[in-house]
Amino acid sequence: MSLSTTEKTALGAICALGLLVLAFDYPAGRTPRQAEAPPPTPYALATAEADARAATARAEADRARSEREATAKAETERLAAVQNPGETEDILPAGHGREEVFARCTACHSTAIIRRSGFSRDRWDELMDWMTEKQGMAPLEGDIRTLVVDYLAQHFPPRRSPRNANPFLN
Repeated sequence: MSLSTTEKTALGAICALGLLVLAFDYPAGRTPRQAEAPPPTPYALATAEADARAATARAEADRARSEREATAKAETERLAAVQNPGETEDILPAGHGREEVFARCTACHSTAIIRRSGFSRDRWDELMDWMTEKQGMAPLEGDIRTLVVDYLAQHFPPRRSPRNANPFLN
């Protein structure tokens, strides 16, 4: 379908008139209003609320985890200080073999275990085998083993408690 010249001129005039109406409807410097966004749907509102609650819960969980980690770290440091208060070999009785006993025993445990124990030489010797087999201690052989066991037997012999002694006071 083709338009005649008159129809084309009339159509052009209508378009020009429409543009003039738009131009006079908006004062200079004012831009035409943008179409407003439709209000959010109930689903969009519920999703936004759920996302906000989830973000709050994640933040709270992260804060709680950080607090637990800080508490655990502080407790670990406190226990390490209590369990190993920076012992030196001077805590053991002076004698031949003290340095060797301190070096080998404190690699796995504190001297408190040694100091509160009291065994015969045979029992100390058996204990060396037990610690090697069951606890993964490096085996002591030859002169070193003899030196360590002799020191322990001499300075930490079996204790004899008086008859009817209160075990809670020892």
